[in-house]
Amino acid sequence: MKKTDTIKVTWLGQGGFLFEFDQIRLVVDPYLSNSLAKRGIERLIAIPIAIEVLQPDYVLFTHDHADHFDEETVALLTNRYPDCKFIGPHSVADHYEQLGFNSKQFQTLNKGETYHGSSFSVNAVPAFHTDAYSVGFIFHYRGHQIYVSGDTLLDPQLIPLLKNEIEGNLSLMMICINGKLGNMTDKEAVDVVKALQSKTTVPMHYGMFESNTVDPEFFYQSISKLGHQCELMVPGITKIFNL
Repeated sequence: MKKTDTIKVTWLGQGGFLFEFDQIRLVVDPYLSNSLAKRGIERLIAIPIAIEVLQPDYVLFTHDHADHFDEETVALLTNRYPDCKFIGPHSVADHYEQLGFNSKQFQTLNKGETYHGSSFSVNAVPAFHTDAYSVGFIFHYRGHQIYVSGDTLLDPQLIPLLKNEIEGNLSLMMICINGKLGNMTDKEAVDVVKALQSKTTVPMHYGMFESNTVDPEFFYQSISKLGHQCELMVPGITKIFNL
């Protein structure tokens, strides 16, 4: 019997995740501070994992907004992990350099480009958001594909473009559902799942800020009725997914 490939996933809240596979720790969009409190936007949940515990090998950013590319979090990560590779689109690369960090530690990854890691690759795919350089990611690992939407509206082009990027079956999808500030609604996210037929879907981008959240129950029930697996993750709690 063929051994099932697995991946460990920890939701960091909002659009942030830690993926663990092949002794690699890959992080996407970590907001691990309360920096937005300065603007009156308090986080509703505790910081789920300490910087010294995160220990990332790669940190990827989908776009240059403070809840995805957080200056406080990035400063702590850059100073503590000099061998970590930071990756993201042009807007994030510019912001990273403006903060005075070593540009050699950052790899620019724009729409249509691919980054090849030690045992994985990642394609930067289209996202439709207020940062014109916004991207989503499709990770390729042992023949499996994982889609992280980042922040995006359900533009008419989104599904056709994603279908063009996906090769075969989609094992896992992390998708925004909050329906505010340039993101698709939960109902629209259901349509994306229908179209892409992901084996397992994890809703995200809710529960962090009082002014920008949604109850995930509608999404969960809708996906379950379609006969697909839907996982409501708890920030800081690691789950093992079969791919």
